[in-house]
Amino acid sequence: MGFIAAIIGAIIVGAIIGFGARAILPGGQDIGLPKTIGLGIISNLVVSVLFQGLADNPIISIVVAAFVGAGILWLAIRQGWLSSTS
Repeated sequence: MGFIAAIIGAIIVGAIIGFGARAILPGGQDIGLPKTIGLGIISNLVVSVLFQGLADNPIISIVVAAFVGAGILWLAIRQGWLSSTS
């Protein structure tokens, strides 16, 4: 049961981080819910690997991951991997 709970938790936290990243980046992004959750999960993984000390404070970790996600999203739009509606 712990594995399923970890997956559900990763999806929920990924959604929060992904929506935070989309809110930080100005303009509209033409990505759906699965890509938003994936962006959040990837951002959370990057922050977890690079900043292992942030694991002590989950709120700061989520905020930093949202900014990392905004950077990843900006880069993806800039490179043409995703489209922007603005």
